[in-house]
Amino acid sequence: MQKLTAADLVAQISRLDNNRWYLYPSEISQLKITKIVEPEGPIKFVSINLKKEDAKERSGSISSSQLARIASAFSNKPDYPIHIDRVFSASSNSRSALETLLAYTPHFYICYLQRADVYTGETSDKKLKHIMWRPSEAHALGQIVKEKEYRQVITEIELGVDFGHIQLSPNQLSNEFDSIEAKRTHTQMQIALIEIGNALGFRTWIAKNDRSIEVGESKLGSLFGVVQSLEEIPILYKPEIRDSASLVDCIWFADNGDRIPAIIEIEHSTGVTSGLTRMKKLKDTFPSISATFAVVAPNELRNKVITEANQKVFRDLRARYMPYSTIRELYGLMQRYSFSGLVDHSFINAFMERVVEE
Repeated sequence: MQKLTAADLVAQISRLDNNRWYLYPSEISQLKITKIVEPEGPIKFVSINLKKEDAKERSGSISSSQLARIASAFSNKPDYPIHIDRVFSASSNSRSALETLLAYTPHFYICYLQRADVYTGETSDKKLKHIMWRPSEAHALGQIVKEKEYRQVITEIELGVDFGHIQLSPNQLSNEFDSIEAKRTHTQMQIALIEIGNALGFRTWIAKNDRSIEVGESKLGSLFGVVQSLEEIPILYKPEIRDSASLVDCIWFADNGDRIPAIIEIEHSTGVTSGLTRMKKLKDTFPSISATFAVVAPNELRNKVITEANQKVFRDLRARYMPYSTIRELYGLMQRYSFSGLVDHSFINAFMERVVEE
């Protein structure tokens, strides 16, 4: 997938009719394009507030640097909602105009997201407007699509998280994934777990069928801190144990491979049993294993995880639960601050909810 550039945005916006007024998503104001400088801007416009009887037209401009900045933000997060105020730190007077023009081009969608409280994880009924770039989907030019569905709950901290440029193709989807978006989210969680593991002094195993996914100029299996072969892990001393471990989404190793702090499966569907099944197979193959088993899943699947983890067949895993929002928040903290050598290995346990009844 090519990266989005300022020139790409200008090319799409230039297709819009510059003799037409475009209503903002809020329907409070409208704008009209007056000039576009190709290939990378600026874009000139006039706007008017529809709620004020004596309102006058106001001139505005979207700079080349603003276009480049928003293009970079979307390139790192295709199919992911972005709060445009966050990108510009609420400092640009023309940010809403830029959002409006983008929304009328075919690959941009407006969506309203539920937000989770950073501390309690509880969701609010209030939804905030975001915009999403979907390169694999298109609507009609000159129309705006509101209420685009985005099922995940997000929090304020995770909005600034950068997972890098993940490149995926349809042939990399398995039966567990119904879309590129689902697979990309799964990969984002793996990237975050690698970096969280690095900060905690862990080495990370990534499932063998995911290791070839391209992340920027590298591959997922070649990122810093990723174990290259399970044969180099002393505690996995039998071939059948290594075979069972090879397809697990994420395994953290400590003490030169003599200890396993956590075995983690990332779920993204309403079934949430495929990961539990893989962890159960590993435990059955390696009965003496001492590790925390954890399921990472969307916030809205918490109750489903609890139900499935408490099934008789899975109860001996004593599985714990971590929501996507917690993973993104932790990853965001790891990107902003250096935790290496500052926190004990048990630090992560505070973020894993016990969900299996004793």
